[in-house]
Amino acid sequence: MKENNNTWYVYIILCEDNCYYTGITNDLINRFTKHKNGKGANYTRSHKPLKFLSAWEVDSVNTALSIERYIKSVNKKIKVLFLENNRLLKQYYIKHIKNKGKRDYNNISVRSVSKKKLNSINILLNN
Repeated sequence: MKENNNTWYVYIILCEDNCYYTGITNDLINRFTKHKNGKGANYTRSHKPLKFLSAWEVDSVNTALSIERYIKSVNKKIKVLFLENNRLLKQYYIKHIKNKGKRDYNNISVRSVSKKKLNSINILLNN
């Protein structure tokens, strides 16, 4: 799933205690494998990851980091909205950065990874 060095993903994983973990990567499969093997984030060492719930492609690591921080700052109800309608993430995120007075939001690209592609990845990872 590593497409090129310019493609970064922001993702939400479901963990076994029904909590969510949000992170970034430029290789979804490798990153999930690290989480699953206890070599990813500290959080996923104690909250076993089960599957990807959603992922979004972005154009830069800086955008990915900023969106990751944003998702981690919102409550679970808002995260569920993003999971139910992937397109809402970009809308809410742009509103968030506008409110912070940032002006360079017109060129932000946030593209949802299709449910079909995520299902294929999840099947691959759980075999």
